[in-house]
Amino acid sequence: MKFKKIVAAIAAAAMAVSMTAISAFAATVEIDTESPGPWSSSGKGIKKADLEAVGGDIRIVLTVEIYDPLGLGDQFLVNPIDYDNGWVSQTDFITSDTVVAKTDGWICVPQDATTIEFVYPASAIAALGDDGLCFSSQNVIVKSAEYELASAPQGEVVRVSDQEGKDYCFGKYDPRGGAAETTEEAAPAADDGAATTPAATGNVPAAVMVSVMAVAGTAAVAAKKRK
Repeated sequence: MKFKKIVAAIAAAAMAVSMTAISAFAATVEIDTESPGPWSSSGKGIKKADLEAVGGDIRIVLTVEIYDPLGLGDQFLVNPIDYDNGWVSQTDFITSDTVVAKTDGWICVPQDATTIEFVYPASAIAALGDDGLCFSSQNVIVKSAEYELASAPQGEVVRVSDQEGKDYCFGKYDPRGGAAETTEEAAPAADDGAATTPAATGNVPAAVMVSVMAVAGTAAVAAKKRK
């Protein structure tokens, strides 16, 4: 292979890596550090303009914390809402492989959960007010929302009754079938030799770019020696 062809091939590889890094967009919005109050919302969320800028269906991962300082909570709930237009629930529009929601749109949060994941479609964004997608809650603090372009919709949200939702929050009911695992049972399972893997960030490491450039340099030297 001639020197110019080697350089062209390496340049193409570097461009592909660069394009991958650009397309792997992800952003995080900080929401609340403390509870906004019972059955309430701070009005913080992902702005409509930011949602539109993603340019498609959006995968959203909420970081949540159960807030029940007195141990009296009978359920733990989050509701994605259109804050500017009467707090209309957006649960009817989302898809999720993991979310369980009551028939009124409130998402039930298991008491040991730390995240909620769902896909919010581009078709629903246009109707939002400028404040975008916000979150009301009961006995839950929505701490942050990470969002990125979704690769595909997820499954249909599982719907349950009010009592089933409460039981689900405490691990007493599994709407997808089978016995629900209690918090105590889950903890030993997590410690039983389970390997921990680093979370994927969606970003291409700088080391990859360095490797590409190193290969380019080696190829250039080799090509010159063959002349």
